[in-house]
Amino acid sequence: MRKLRIAVIGAGVIGKMHIRNLVKGVEGAELVAVASPSMARHTEWLSGLGVTNQFVDYKDMLARVDVDAVCICSATNTHLDIVRHVASLKKAMFCEKPLDIHFRRSKEIAAIVKDAGVPFQVGFNRRFDAQFNQLHRVVSQGEIGRPQVVKITSREAELPPRGALKSAGNVFIDIHVHDFDMAQYLMGDTIERVYVEGGAIADPSRADEEGFVDTTVITLKFSNGGVGTIDCSLLAVYGHDQLAEVLGSKGLAKINNTAPTTLEISNEQGVTKDKPHFSCLDRYPVSYANELAVFADSVLNGKPVLVGAEDSLRAERLALAADISYREQRPVYVREVN
Repeated sequence: MRKLRIAVIGAGVIGKMHIRNLVKGVEGAELVAVASPSMARHTEWLSGLGVTNQFVDYKDMLARVDVDAVCICSATNTHLDIVRHVASLKKAMFCEKPLDIHFRRSKEIAAIVKDAGVPFQVGFNRRFDAQFNQLHRVVSQGEIGRPQVVKITSREAELPPRGALKSAGNVFIDIHVHDFDMAQYLMGDTIERVYVEGGAIADPSRADEEGFVDTTVITLKFSNGGVGTIDCSLLAVYGHDQLAEVLGSKGLAKINNTAPTTLEISNEQGVTKDKPHFSCLDRYPVSYANELAVFADSVLNGKPVLVGAEDSLRAERLALAADISYREQRPVYVREVN
């Protein structure tokens, strides 16, 4: 059986996760090379995994190694140049979200891959999580009737280091972009208006940090009349809190947190059980492998990708609308963002 030969660009946290999955085994795919401008820091780790094709320059890698597809896990502000080069080589691409922290550049990326006619999937991994997929199936098949309300909780276990969010854009483009994508996916509808309240509430000492927001509540208005909320905190000390529910005309469907164990102890002091997973990498390990397997299947068998550049643009446009709403303290229609 032929496998898709994938080269990974970037060996940071998310790059390492994809590299580990490919080495362990992703159906229909194999890792053939890795490039990172800071390769000296990763050589020993990669060699331990048996990865021998290591490069500092991704252009050098793509000139010397025969690959079918590229997995882009580098810093967000490098995506545009990489996509432009890989598209010129007519290689398929899997790109981590967001496409860029600047919407204008994200639109340029989408235009490049459309003109090149190459498969291009974006890393909205929650769409490949079993729980979220079950929730989507129940709603889309009409089991709870007409969707009316969606509620998403999206909380992190610890605050990011100072400056981290600035380099990633802000909380809206770095974190809420997942929530916007999932809200529309679950409701089967597009969001037309957002309104944000929030601030540096978990850590007021960081209020002077440019663009820093650690707590938000976002209200959503959908095109077909539905409504929703997203609540987020970057400091939920008990773990990575990921909840979602959809209320329909015939019932309610929801998913709860998963934990490292299902052990529950009951005694005279009460009932105790494990906390939720600590991070997204702990909570969603299977989804990250699944999305690459689906990507490989799409490329090898000529199928459309399940989450493409246009899907990412829709979520990123909402992230920008949310940022405007937060800064200007008003509801913002998505049509205002172009």
